[in-house]
Amino acid sequence: MADVVLFFSSNADTMIATKALKDGGIAAKMIPKPAQVNAPANLALSVDGTAESSAIAVLGKAKVALGGVYK
Repeated sequence: MADVVLFFSSNADTMIATKALKDGGIAAKMIPKPAQVNAPANLALSVDGTAESSAIAVLGKAKVALGGVYK
């Protein structure tokens, strides 16, 4: 499955999410925010599409607010 892009309201939230996902055993790659995404942060995370629901669950448990998902 293709990667999905997780985006957040700030670059700080993106960095916090990176650590939360790593601690949760989910690989995430920090990338520049795609031009199609309307979000204040200019960084985003790329996650394997098969791990999308797990990533969202880990972020919820870590109380990291997800701005949205771009597929």
